[in-house]
Amino acid sequence: MKKHFFAVFLLSFLTLVFSCNDKDKTVTLVMAELNPDGSISAQMDEFFVQKVDELSNGKIKIQLHTAGILGDNVSVLKILTQPNGEIHLARVSPAALVEYGCPNHQLLDVPFTFSNHNHFWNFSNSSLAEKILDEPYKNNVGVKGLFFGEEGFRHFFSTKPLLSIEDFAGKKLRTAGTEVVSGIARSLGSEPVQVNFSTLYSALQTGIADIAEQPIANYYSNHFNKVAPYMILDGHQMGIMEVVISSQVWDSLSEQNQGILLQAGKLASEFCNKITQENEHNSRELLEGEGVQFTEVADISAWQKACANLINSIVDTNTQLYGEIITLAD
Repeated sequence: MKKHFFAVFLLSFLTLVFSCNDKDKTVTLVMAELNPDGSISAQMDEFFVQKVDELSNGKIKIQLHTAGILGDNVSVLKILTQPNGEIHLARVSPAALVEYGCPNHQLLDVPFTFSNHNHFWNFSNSSLAEKILDEPYKNNVGVKGLFFGEEGFRHFFSTKPLLSIEDFAGKKLRTAGTEVVSGIARSLGSEPVQVNFSTLYSALQTGIADIAEQPIANYYSNHFNKVAPYMILDGHQMGIMEVVISSQVWDSLSEQNQGILLQAGKLASEFCNKITQENEHNSRELLEGEGVQFTEVADISAWQKACANLINSIVDTNTQLYGEIITLAD
């Protein structure tokens, strides 16, 4: 409750000044980030903010608010998609845009799509990525995608040892409400339970949820290992991040300023590519030092088989585009 009132109080002082065709005016934008300072996503955001400032010679200012102070993905997207919202940019999960009428975004959430980091970055630098980024704007959702990043592969972690698929049976697996993660939970024999990210730590602590999933670096930066010190490295999804901007704000910007945001986004995406694997490696070493038990998965075929019906049900909505994503693997 206090966080909510603080966010409202904070936003009441933030002002958006649109430059349109007036180069002498400063554009001030508010950006929301769910994860804390030091996380991969926050580092990427900070780099983006810095590059926007540099490329615009200080004419575009972005006020970045991390650690979910402005709300979770659901509440932030609700504000972004409404006219005259007080949040103008956000780093979100692509899956969050599916329910807004962006079916192609769900293809990025299909389990075991990306074979490695290079596969994802081949996609991110392709015309296919541009097509998916433009989907919400073309579908009049109220936001436009600017660029993609990634936090590493997502893995399951638990309050009890996870050694194989059999250990998921009858457990409560946290989902943010997305159909895909709920489908994965059921495919593995677990019960999906919807828990907001802001309350996930306490949910694991109190037994509301037994299992959750995050990339290794994000698992570490949010201290989930303190309450759930077991992780199985199944890599069921890539932790894809998408930075979006309000369509209303985008349309209000000059072509020059739009170009600056896109150029800064490209640089931020490249920066993310450089830091992700290093952060993941360092986080794993620190976690092992704190007693986290990691279980390697040598063969994911059993996992793919368990999720086969789910995978096919999503891919069938756009087999051509999904096939093109798959062919970008090295």
